[in-house]
Amino acid sequence: MDRVKVWVWFKGGLEGGYWMGGFLASKSLEGGFIIEKQDFVSCRVPDWRISLTEPKDLKVSPNIPEDALWKYSSK
Repeated sequence: MDRVKVWVWFKGGLEGGYWMGGFLASKSLEGGFIIEKQDFVSCRVPDWRISLTEPKDLKVSPNIPEDALWKYSSK
């Protein structure tokens, strides 16, 4: 998969989580997506944190798995 523009889900703080656009992502061979943005550290995140289309409501969360990993270890 080539790099594509995506929206990424973030936990948020007191006001709750949110979707943020402007990332480029590519499917990782190890699972999940590698996300990149100039002002963020590139990392690998699970599929459930990625949307390939702009969410209708930026405050509505995806289906978050129970005991979900938010970011994969860099090792």
